Order: sequence, then structure tokens, then C-alpha cells
Amino acid sequence: MSSAELGAGQQRLDEYMRRVNDIQARAEETQAQLKALRAHVSSPDRSVSVTMAPGGRLEKLSLTPAAMRMSPDQLAAMITNTVQNAHAAVAEQMQATMQPLIGGTSAMDFLREHVTAAQQPEEAEDQQPRQQRPQRPDDDEPFGSIYR
Repeated sequence: MSSAELGAGQQRLDEYMRRVNDIQARAEETQAQLKALRAHVSSPDRSVSVTMAPGGRLEKLSLTPAAMRMSPDQLAAMITNTVQNAHAAVAEQMQATMQPLIGGTSAMDFLREHVTAAQQPEEAEDQQPRQQRPQRPDDDEPFGSIYR
């Protein structure tokens, strides 16, 4: 190999290492930004407020005296709705934070699908099919009757 070929190879290697280091630095910066994300969301009447961290971790739930005057069902619905809105908000923040790093890739498409899913209201529990226990014969199980 000539010294010119070695020099060109070294230049390509140096450029490749610069790109790798740049990607690593952007990934570390993005990771720090993701850890710092928080969504602070309040109900329309401001009686319920939540702080949601990435990954759907509820960090804080605040209730005003007005919230305590609601019926249990009303309060539960208000909390559930506010938490869902906060979950969607933090998912949108995650998407915006990841865009510069993975925008235009299948990973971004995957993230976008999950953001869209987070924004959709879940089906009511009554509408979801109930999971049934498998039937077991009494002679194989000493307590088989509890499975029926």
C-alpha cells in the first residue's frame, strides 16, 4: 500500500470517528433531555393537577378543595382523564426531543405510533372481554372446583 492510500484511509477513519463521536454526543444530550421531561397538566376546572414523567410515571397528584366536593365517581373520572392527558403530553415531548436524533427512521415511526396510542382514550373496562380461567378437571386438581 502506498503512503497516499494509507493517508486517504486514515482520513476516512478520522471522519468516521468524528461522526461516531457526534452521534454519541447527541445521544447523550437527548438522553439528558428525556430524563428532564415533565408534563404538568390540570383538569379544565383546575381541581386536579398531575405531573407526569417519561415512561408514564406519575410524580405528583394535587387535589384542590373543590375536587374533594366531587362524588367519588366524578373525582375518579377527573383524575383518570387528567392523567391520560398528561401521559399524552409527555409522550409528545418525548417525540419532539427524539426527532433530531431519529427523525425519518423506523424507530421514529414506532415512537410516533405510541404517541398516537397514548392520545387515544382507552376502551371502558366494561367493554373489554374478560379473561377466563381455564377449565380443569376435578380429578387432576384437588381444588379443581375453585377454577369453575
